[in-house]
Amino acid sequence: MGPDDEVERAVDEATFREANEHIRDMQRELKPPLERVPFLCECDEPTCREPIRFTAEEYERVRRDGTLFVVVTGHSTRGEIVSESGGHSIVRKTGRGGVVAPELDPRGEDA
Repeated sequence: MGPDDEVERAVDEATFREANEHIRDMQRELKPPLERVPFLCECDEPTCREPIRFTAEEYERVRRDGTLFVVVTGHSTRGEIVSESGGHSIVRKTGRGGVVAPELDPRGEDA
């Protein structure tokens, strides 16, 4: 896998992360709020739409680091698996993808 592949994968994953930011924004407005929110898998497969149910607090813990993504365990992604539980994995982008991922973070410096 070349550096361009790593960048392309990071871009695909960042697209799902941006969609999840919109889901999180909508969740903040719900009264009463959902206990577990169906976020999208942030794997690098552009056609994936599999949900991962997180509490808002769980999602915020992942979002503190612009190199972290949440994926359904076993889904396609490149990076270091930081943790696995409840059918999902937290993956840290490494290499060239780890450089690009924070640049694509919609929260920018606030992540």
